[in-house]
Amino acid sequence: MITKSKIHEVENATVRDRDGVLAGKVAQVFPSDEDGSAAFVSVSTGLLGGHTVLVPVEDATFDGSDLHVGYAKSAMKGAPSPGAGNTLSAGEANAVRKHYGLSPIGRATGDMGDPHENLDQAGTGPAGADDTEGAGTTPPA
Repeated sequence: MITKSKIHEVENATVRDRDGVLAGKVAQVFPSDEDGSAAFVSVSTGLLGGHTVLVPVEDATFDGSDLHVGYAKSAMKGAPSPGAGNTLSAGEANAVRKHYGLSPIGRATGDMGDPHENLDQAGTGPAGADDTEGAGTTPPA
């Protein structure tokens, strides 16, 4: 996560894809409405940075010079471009999220509709501690 205090450090950083391949340069950072951390960046790609695409950065890391994103360079090529202005509408953000296979903003991703569910730790706690035991069943009332 790129915190609000680190956004200015990320501006103009080199962007590397999930395999470390050079993808472009950060043109603009779009903060989230929730906490001000970076939600998306626009990346200048192609020869002389002639094309700009949007990339989600919720799971990105910044090492001081390079922004490492979790997507392949090939996936970025067909991504939506930013519209006019310095903000993204919910529709624009959701179009980007859809392109990268992410759930829309405001939607739960857990199998039982729990937005706080952590599927990476499924089955590690006591019975009933996560929602995975009931996958495919009707959520409790």
